[in-house]
Amino acid sequence: MIICIGNALVDSLQQIEEDVIDKLNLNKARMTLVDKERSNFLLSNMPNPTYAAGGSAANTAYWIAALGGSVGFIGKVSDDDLGKQFRSSLSEHGLSDFTVLEEENEQTGLCAIFITPDGERTMNTYLGAGAQLSMGDLNEESIKNCNILYMEGYLWDRLPSKEAFMYASSINKQSGGKNALSLSDVFCVEAHRDSFIDLIKENIDYVFCNEDEIKALTEQDSTEKSLDFISKNFPKLNQLICTLGANGVIVMKENKQYFFEATEAKVVDKTGAGDYFAAGYLFGIEEKLSMQETALIANKSAAHVISEIGVRPEKPFTL
Repeated sequence: MIICIGNALVDSLQQIEEDVIDKLNLNKARMTLVDKERSNFLLSNMPNPTYAAGGSAANTAYWIAALGGSVGFIGKVSDDDLGKQFRSSLSEHGLSDFTVLEEENEQTGLCAIFITPDGERTMNTYLGAGAQLSMGDLNEESIKNCNILYMEGYLWDRLPSKEAFMYASSINKQSGGKNALSLSDVFCVEAHRDSFIDLIKENIDYVFCNEDEIKALTEQDSTEKSLDFISKNFPKLNQLICTLGANGVIVMKENKQYFFEATEAKVVDKTGAGDYFAAGYLFGIEEKLSMQETALIANKSAAHVISEIGVRPEKPFTL
C-alpha cells in the first residue's frame, strides 16, 4: 500500500481572463497561502466555480486508486459540509480514509484556483483544519504497513505538521518502507530549504520536483548544476524525479540521468499536473515496473489531468 499525507482541501476552480490576475492582485502560476477573509473575498469573485475534493497529496492518492493501486490518505478536516464532501470523495473512489477531525471548529481547508486562458493555475490556499495536522493524528499502523509513504511539502509550514512528517518518515523507515517527498512549490523550498535538505539526507528515498524547485533547493542557476549538486550531496537518495513541463522528465538514479519525453496534450488547466505525475510514478514503483514504463504512466497521467478543468477528469484514461 501507498500512504499519502497532506493538506485535506476542497478546490474551488474558476476560469478567468488574464486581466483578472491584476484586478485581484493574484500571484500568477503560484500557490499563495491566504487567511479566511482573503479566501472568502476571492470566492466572492468566482461567478460560477466548480468544486472538487483536492489538495496535492490527496490528488495523488486519488489517481493511484484510479490506476488500480492500493492507497490511503492521512489529513485533517472539520466536521462541516466541506469536510464531509472531502471524506465522501475518498470513500467513493476506493481510498482508505485515515483523515481525522479537527476539534476547534475550524473550517475545512479550501483552495481558490483561478485558471487563465494559457492553462496556468493560480492557487490561493486557506489551510483551515488541514494545517492543524500533528503527530497525534497519524495512523501509525497504516504507516508501518505501507511500502511507500508520500508527503507533500505544502504541510511543512507549521511546526506540528513538520514534526508529524519527520516522525512518520522515521516510522516508515524503521518498518522497511520507502519515503517520498514532493517539494510542492518554490515558496515552500525557499522558506524551508535547510530543513528540507536535512530531511532528504536522512530519510527520503524519492524526491519529486520541477526545475524551479530543484534550483531553489540547491541554490544553483541551472538544472544541470542542480542535478550535479544532488549527486554529490545526497548519497542516500534513491531517485530524484524532476519534471520539465512540456519537455519531459529527468530521473536521476545512482548518479545516472535518464530522460523521458512528455506526452502531448491539449492544455486546458494545469491544476494537478505534478500530483498526477507523482501518482503514476509511485504506482509504477509499487508495481515494480521498469523506469521507462513508470515514466510513461506518469507522463500520460499528467497529460490526462491537464486536458480538462479540475483534478477529477471525466474522460477515460488509456495507456
